[in-house]
Amino acid sequence: MLSYRGAVAEYLDSRRRELESWIDMRVSRSPDRLVLERAIYGGKRLRPVFLLLVFESLGGGDRESALDVAFALELAHAASLVHDDIIDWDDLRRGKPALWRQVGISRAVVEGHRIINLAFKTVLEKGLEISRIFLEAWDRASLGVLEEILSTTPPSKLLYLRIIENKTASLFAAAAESAAILAGAPDSVRMLVKDYGRCVGIIYQLGDDYGEMLSGSGLVRLMRGLGRIEELIRQGYFALKSGRIRELISIWRALRGFQGYLPEILKETLSKIDNLIEKMPVEDHYKEILRDFPRYCFLQMVRPNR
Repeated sequence: MLSYRGAVAEYLDSRRRELESWIDMRVSRSPDRLVLERAIYGGKRLRPVFLLLVFESLGGGDRESALDVAFALELAHAASLVHDDIIDWDDLRRGKPALWRQVGISRAVVEGHRIINLAFKTVLEKGLEISRIFLEAWDRASLGVLEEILSTTPPSKLLYLRIIENKTASLFAAAAESAAILAGAPDSVRMLVKDYGRCVGIIYQLGDDYGEMLSGSGLVRLMRGLGRIEELIRQGYFALKSGRIRELISIWRALRGFQGYLPEILKETLSKIDNLIEKMPVEDHYKEILRDFPRYCFLQMVRPNR
C-alpha cells in the first residue's frame, strides 16, 4: 500500500504527463515559441495540476478547456519567475541560467510581458469571468511582491500572511475558482474551493520559505550567528528525507527568530484545509487526494534542489 505521499504523487504524475503533452502542443503553435521554451520548461507544474485536480474532483467535463486554463496558469507563473529573478538578481532558475542572464535584463522584462499577454489571451477565450479572476489574481500577486520589496524589517505574522496570500495564495485560489467555474459548480461550492485554494497556496509558500531556511538562503542568511544552526539544519534534512512533517515543525520552532510564527500558520492552515474538504461535495477518493495535496506541496518545496 502506498503512503499518502506515494499515492498523491502517483495521481499527480499521471496528470502532469497529460499536462506536459498539452503544453508542448500549445507552445509549438505559438509565434513566441522560442520565448516560451526558455521560460516555461522544467517546472513542477503544481499550480496547473492543482487546477486539473479540483476540476476533476468536481466532475468537470470539458477537459480541453481545463487544460487550456491550466496552461495559462503556468504561463502566468513562468512570467512571474522571469521578473522575480531580475528583482532578486538570481542567476539560476531550475538548474539553468535565469532568462535575464541568457538574453539580458531589458529583453527578459519584455519577454515576461509577452508570456503574461499570452496567458490572458488564452483565458479570455474561456469567458470574461475567468479572465476577471486571472486579472485580480495577477494584481494581488504583483502587490504581494511589491510589499515584500518595500518591507525593510522582518514582518509580523499578519503582514507575512498578507504578503503570501497576495503573492502566492492568490494564484492557487484563482486556479481552484476557475476549475469550479469550468466544472459548472454552484456559487457555494465555488467559494468553498476558492478558500481551499488560498489555503493550499499558503502551505506552498510556507514550504518554499522553510526550504530556503534549510538550504542556507533566505532567513538562514540572517541567522548565521546562531551556534546551533548547522545542527538544526542537519536534523531538518534527516526529518525531510523521512517525510515527517511534525518533526520538521519542531525543528522549525527551534529556528525561531524573525519568523517564529511560521509553524503556527502551518498548523492552523492544515487544520482549516481538512475542515474545508469535509464540506466539499466530492467523492471520498478525491477528498483523500485534496487533503494530501498541500502536504505533498510542502514537502516538495522544502526538499533540497527543489
